[in-house]
Amino acid sequence: MAVNPGRWLRTLAAALILVTGAFVAPQPAQAASGTFFYGTYISLYGTRDYHGYLPSTYRPGTPIPLVVALHGCTENDVGFDLLTGWSARAEQKGFAVVMPDQSNLVNPAGCWNWMLPTNQRRGFGEPAIISGITNRIVSQYGVDRRRVHVTGISAGGVMANIMAVAYPDVYAAASIVAGCEYLCDPLQLTTPQQSGQAALREMGSRARKVPVVIFQGTNDLVVPPSTAYRIAGQWTTVAGADAVPDQTVNGQVPGGRSYTLLRYHDNAGRAIVDQYMINGAGHAYPGGCSCSIFGDPAGPDATGLSWDYFAAHPMP
Repeated sequence: MAVNPGRWLRTLAAALILVTGAFVAPQPAQAASGTFFYGTYISLYGTRDYHGYLPSTYRPGTPIPLVVALHGCTENDVGFDLLTGWSARAEQKGFAVVMPDQSNLVNPAGCWNWMLPTNQRRGFGEPAIISGITNRIVSQYGVDRRRVHVTGISAGGVMANIMAVAYPDVYAAASIVAGCEYLCDPLQLTTPQQSGQAALREMGSRARKVPVVIFQGTNDLVVPPSTAYRIAGQWTTVAGADAVPDQTVNGQVPGGRSYTLLRYHDNAGRAIVDQYMINGAGHAYPGGCSCSIFGDPAGPDATGLSWDYFAAHPMP
């Protein structure tokens, strides 16, 4: 039976699911003595709610970093915060975080609509909305523009990759958890290098080597584990380097999962992509809260590792 690529895309989009289950609290856990904020962003391309967190160390006039975190399908911004602990980490490390919320009116499953061509380009659709929210928070709270980063899981991971391609002048680095390469090709009929060339065309005069950290479970039944290598191939192509790992590090979470870190360098020998392949992990958030059926506490701490990666990679 012939495969219908359009149906395959829609099926994958519906399957890119991240839920927190029925037993979690309806509000973000209070990280400490910082401040949660809420807002609604309205533009030509639609309306989206968002919430975020300012650490207790925040002082107006003193720039701090910002992380933009994108949830997965059937998830929302509050549930994603509970799952990942981004607000708690923001309090601990002294940065701001904002979590845009997809509207169920535009996607009943709450997925970011990454598969639509209008949502794969700068200045259009959902990328324009997410960048608009980003710019609002940057301006409102005096964020350090050299330290704005983007992350996401599943459908949110796909969109985080798109944001890094479409807005390389806004996001200094990206973290992609169980996402896919630019212009996601679930059938893998194209090469990662073709994805990288498409990314370069979209970047245009803004093209640069965007540092990226990737997390992928080896037993993921939703996103094929090979997809992580395709993301790495995309970004090494953007950097003008080959897609062969230059360093391999084996790790072990105490009492938890083992993993392999593959590190790719550019032609000057600088690390540009970190790829964590987590042994035995499925389609779940590594190190995520046990309060969620899609948290994997046994995995490496994706939130902490992502923040450490961001802190080491400001905008050049």
